[in-house]
Amino acid sequence: MNEAGDRGPLTYAEAVHQLALLIPQGEVLSYGDVAELLGSGGARQVGKAMAMAPAGTPWWRVLKADGGIADPLMARAREHWIVEGLALPEKKVKMNQFRWNPTPKAWAQIDILRSLLGNPKMSELDDEL
Repeated sequence: MNEAGDRGPLTYAEAVHQLALLIPQGEVLSYGDVAELLGSGGARQVGKAMAMAPAGTPWWRVLKADGGIADPLMARAREHWIVEGLALPEKKVKMNQFRWNPTPKAWAQIDILRSLLGNPKMSELDDEL
């Protein structure tokens, strides 16, 4: 965003990173959820974007569909999961329990990201994460 608050065009990776920043502490999304919310790409594209996430991006909140994360990231992710109340004895987060359900304000921000990628707004029927 520039000083006037206007947003210029985004790359897909930038949109993924900005969406990850919207996910509140103690909640998660899958790679596929992120792609669906953005209206383009897929789980692999989101995973690739998250691998390039800038410092400060809560990468530990974007997970595989089964609630897991790549083994090399597990130790660091678990530290964050414990702080956020997401940690389980096994190496996964219960996606059904902790999946983020965006607020109306967050939906508006997601729609901005979608539009900056050239994708239409989500309808209420699309909102079935």
